[in-house]
Amino acid sequence: MVVAGLLVFSVDIALTQPTPSVPRLYAASSFWNTPIPAAARLDPNSSAIVAAAIAPYAGKAVFANGEKWGVPAAIADSAAKAYAVTCTRYCTAPVARFRIPAGVRPATGSDHHLAVLDGNREMDLWQAQYDATHDAWSASTVVVNEVSGTGASCAEGRQCNGAVAAGFALLGGLVWPHELRSGHIDHALAITTPFTRSGYVACPATHTDGRRADPTAIPEGARIQLDPSFDVATQPWPAWKKALAVALQRYGAYVVDTGGALAVRGVSDINLRDNSWAAAGTPTQAGLSDLPWDRMRVLQLRRCN
Repeated sequence: MVVAGLLVFSVDIALTQPTPSVPRLYAASSFWNTPIPAAARLDPNSSAIVAAAIAPYAGKAVFANGEKWGVPAAIADSAAKAYAVTCTRYCTAPVARFRIPAGVRPATGSDHHLAVLDGNREMDLWQAQYDATHDAWSASTVVVNEVSGTGASCAEGRQCNGAVAAGFALLGGLVWPHELRSGHIDHALAITTPFTRSGYVACPATHTDGRRADPTAIPEGARIQLDPSFDVATQPWPAWKKALAVALQRYGAYVVDTGGALAVRGVSDINLRDNSWAAAGTPTQAGLSDLPWDRMRVLQLRRCN
């Protein structure tokens, strides 16, 4: 979801307070938090989909965790101001009231994503804008999800949009700096690819903006897995990259949106300060071309539309 020429007002107030701890996101039974069973079935078209929608884009694969394409996350506390955030385009309600810390910034890329956590609520914004003159927030899409919920914007089988095209919660599957600092990721990842299938919503997704009427294009909501027999431990990779690969084996990844590149998504640390990628010893926007993308496989697809 890309729109050029969007004006985003900057915020002059610097974030100086320590970042509160990140809560466990979504229910233990959420599809994000459920490991892939050893006997998981593959889709009959798995090899063809990987060959068309994953492997050809491996050369420019990237860890999207920078200011442009990572998702800035912020955590509100009781001192944060409650804003009436206006929805201007894809809306379930015209206004959502939500606390947003001072100094928070959206992503600098054209999606201008922003996610804010406040207790058990997560507010997801696409094309977020802050008007410093009027101290007001708005966005083209405004969705509020429960942190203790499923990690999607509505129940499986229903149709609803979200801040990502698959209708998932915006923070679903994102990698955080503290996870790589700890050396492990205990949830499925979120990925994008340019070659997404049109008209097909794969459960647990609730929406799609898929582009290609091609049976080898991958549907949004599809879950992929790195072949568990691949030996990650012996690879000459830094620890953070091995952690991504192990998560791809244990939990896999869901296709959350159509992207300009094959990418694993992470949070941007621009609003976290003391929970930064530098502190985690992890670069931003690093290449992932050396991951064995041709060893991915697509789990059994199940249509939800």
